Amino acid sequence: TNPPGLGGGQDVHLPEKVWGVYAQPGPSLEPAKAIKPIDRKSVHQICSGQVVLNLGTAVKELVENSVDAGATNIDLKLKEYGADLIEVSDNGCGVEEENFAGLTLKHYTSKIQDFSDLTHVETFGFRGEALSSLCALSDVTINTCHKSAKVGTRLVFDHNGTITQKVPFPRQQGTTVIVQQLFYTLPVRHKEFQRNIKKEFAKMVQVLQAYCIISAGIRINCTNQVGQGKRQPVVCTNGNSTVKENIGAVFGQKQLQSLISFVQLPPSESVCEEYGLKFSDAPHNFYT
Repeated sequence: TNPPGLGGGQDVHLPEKVWGVYAQPGPSLEPAKAIKPIDRKSVHQICSGQVVLNLGTAVKELVENSVDAGATNIDLKLKEYGADLIEVSDNGCGVEEENFAGLTLKHYTSKIQDFSDLTHVETFGFRGEALSSLCALSDVTINTCHKSAKVGTRLVFDHNGTITQKVPFPRQQGTTVIVQQLFYTLPVRHKEFQRNIKKEFAKMVQVLQAYCIISAGIRINCTNQVGQGKRQPVVCTNGNSTVKENIGAVFGQKQLQSLISFVQLPPSESVCEEYGLKFSDAPHNFYT
């Protein structure tokens, strides 16, 4: 029999999905399943996907690590717009051997020890989540040489952030992080990521441009390689000492003509009084 109101009593052939609307069973009589903890591996993968959301986030985290390490030269190399490979190299301080084991473990960091330290944080990163999350979502290799080391070290990590290979590796002081096949441990996410890779790439470039502008005194260079073709420049700065010069390097010298400079001034006594603030309590050190 056809559903009410369809076909006027005549036979109507409906798709299976439509019939499914009328053939839905009543409330399930099965007992509720027991509430159990999710296994640690699955938790790590799920939570990592909430830290590294897209290509832009991955690149942002790696660039921030380089800046925090005191780098003055940061090179980014992408293959297939970042779908195949993201490689970030710097000339920062490098990683000491005693810190190798904790480098990619969840919430291992040198920036803070307890919650009260947050008020004194002066770095981009401090939670110890980025490298751990990247390990869970991709294949990660790190080449590093601390300023006190005679030779560098190549470290290969598994998806839990555990070192699986450690061998000497010649390189100058600094660190190179190599991320291959981002999101491939999450098949559905990976497929969607690859399908929209050019959009992801465009958003990543916007993020990187912002870091290029604010990073005075740091040379940042990014290239992309498609197939066996030549590396194409994406964005580049020259280690300029001012934000204005960096804007010119990123967007072209003509854009400087439309910029309007401004000076930040602390609030006056009358402004403080209007908002119920004490002039003596105003954070004058925030202004120049």
